[in-house]
Amino acid sequence: MGLASKCGKRLSTLMAQPGFRTVVALLALACAAPGSCGGGGGGGAISQGVNNPPTSTAPQTPVNGTTPNLTEADVNQIVLQAINEATARGTPATIAVVDRVGNVLTVTQMAGAPTVFTIDTGRNIGAGLENRAAVPPNFIPTPFAAIARALTGAYLSSNGNAFTTRTANQILQEHFNPGLEDTAAGPLFGTQFSQLSCSDFSTVASVVPGGTNPGPHRSPLGFSPGSSGLPLYKNGVLAGGIGVMTTGVYSFDANIFDVDIDNEEVIALAGQTNYAPPPQIIASNIAIGITFRYTDATAANFAAPVAANGTFTPIAVPGYFAGPAPGHTAVAGLTFGDQASGIAPDGTLGPTLYPGTTIPSFVFTDGAGNVLYQPKAGLVPAGAAITAAEAQALMTSTLNVAYITRAAIRIPTNTFAQVTVSIVDLDGNVLAMARTPDAPVFGADVSTQKARSAVFFSRTDTHNKIAGIPSRSVSTGTPNAINGTFADYITRTDAQVMPNTFGNGVAWSEIGIGDISRPFFPDGIDGNPPGGLSVPISRFSLFSTGLQLDLVAGDIVRGILTGAHPATGCAATGVDGLPELPPLSGGKTQLANGLQIFSGGFPIYRGTTLVGGIGISGDGIQQDTMISFLGVQNGPTTITHAPTAIRNDQFQPAQGNGIILRYVNCPAAPFLNSNVQNPC
Repeated sequence: MGLASKCGKRLSTLMAQPGFRTVVALLALACAAPGSCGGGGGGGAISQGVNNPPTSTAPQTPVNGTTPNLTEADVNQIVLQAINEATARGTPATIAVVDRVGNVLTVTQMAGAPTVFTIDTGRNIGAGLENRAAVPPNFIPTPFAAIARALTGAYLSSNGNAFTTRTANQILQEHFNPGLEDTAAGPLFGTQFSQLSCSDFSTVASVVPGGTNPGPHRSPLGFSPGSSGLPLYKNGVLAGGIGVMTTGVYSFDANIFDVDIDNEEVIALAGQTNYAPPPQIIASNIAIGITFRYTDATAANFAAPVAANGTFTPIAVPGYFAGPAPGHTAVAGLTFGDQASGIAPDGTLGPTLYPGTTIPSFVFTDGAGNVLYQPKAGLVPAGAAITAAEAQALMTSTLNVAYITRAAIRIPTNTFAQVTVSIVDLDGNVLAMARTPDAPVFGADVSTQKARSAVFFSRTDTHNKIAGIPSRSVSTGTPNAINGTFADYITRTDAQVMPNTFGNGVAWSEIGIGDISRPFFPDGIDGNPPGGLSVPISRFSLFSTGLQLDLVAGDIVRGILTGAHPATGCAATGVDGLPELPPLSGGKTQLANGLQIFSGGFPIYRGTTLVGGIGISGDGIQQDTMISFLGVQNGPTTITHAPTAIRNDQFQPAQGNGIILRYVNCPAAPFLNSNVQNPC
């Protein structure tokens, strides 16, 4: 079938779906495929909106003493409310509560609740991590899933948007919306493989019962889909999250066009009672052409009046929760914005690092009075590395772009974008990292993934590094078992894109990497073969995106079995114990917190020399892309974007059916108090 016919089929399919017959939805989806709405050119108009920025009046998040934390009494009330509903429904549950930076505040498992679970891929592929990893069926402890869901509800939300695991489920799959054929992948496709247990950025839980420590903390299962991970708000301010498991199956919802009233979500909603977000910011009140999901269940589905009677017994979860102090059932959460939480206003601890930002920004701390990721010089390449002054100036430039960019997924709508910015050198060493005041926490880990991934694929040695990984974990004896090597990704990408891909000096942006990491290439055209870095749709699911999983499958398994947090970060050793990516100049792998495959990152050059990368995550995929692109373009003149001639959008893929891969794709009229159009 020709491309025109396929596009016609896409629109016909879309029109047939109830609730999606609006012009705005059609335009949003029609522009989602690679190259379908442009996004190639570099530059000219941006100076009108950025060099003379309008002043933003968007509010900042409350900080320090004005930000409420979850007290032990709060946590006890939340858990008992959930237990009361679970008891009324006759459905024993495992319940976890976390604070905003991921400290687990308590976990409890009711008598009769499943103690272990298996992963349901949704494609009859088998148990474990899509058969790439040796995770025995019915082995993974259910508290891991409850923690992952609670953390997702907290990390994906902010004081301008309240999202849930049901929201995550909607925006992570191979179609947006899931189940709607011939539409592009979800806007956060690939984010499920973030916050990993091996991440060198995410912190490990305190080993002291009753203790907390600075975050953001890691998740045992990455970002979670499903239906029972909800954010918790106190006095209308984000303070944490709750997650619930009642079954022995960890899966996702492949059909979002029905209404699912499941026990887990109802129990979580009961726990959230009195700690719900302001109604105006819940996901179902936020749209990007398509309205987001929040929950299917409501309080009308409760089986009993909400009550917090009785007691519960907390349990420890090795590697994630040491348990409460003796005589207690829960731990108080940290106050977000206080330096002990790991995220604090710039200037709280010593001199302001980014005095040139139009609005004060936030930095990351170790909880002991020290700022992490202060601007520093890169270690490589020798003689051309990004300097500390350049890293500081680039961070300032990029944050200032965020402060004049209209947010995409926040209420009220006329506020600035909330993001985290990461800058790395050629080997992925972090040179600077900062954030806007109310950026969702998940974007911290993801922004670093994006910066590192853009550099990784723009290097000239990556082709041979991937092809040379000695083996891939192999599963046999199950349907659709995967057999092969890492070299298969390179062989298919070379045939699909160009010879010697990732070895010929082409500059790859994150949006370009994403284009070849989808189960259909081009993205959104069902029936096409997979992108070179993906796997065929018959072996693809939300829990398996291809190379992204294969590089970290061993780390996930070790995290599940042992709670390990490798010193070299992710992707050093496979499930079979054989080496993957070597540690580089900073003692870590190039992808020390995992590979990321959706837009918002670019390589950085000094003339024609690759010297580093920048990543943005937090507030809309086009906003992430634009902020990172314009941050570099308006940053120090000594470091720049890749020369146009070597960008990945200057080459027509051999198997792309005439589609050009994207390098940058920015929103129209994106600035507050400015009418500048198409700034990239």
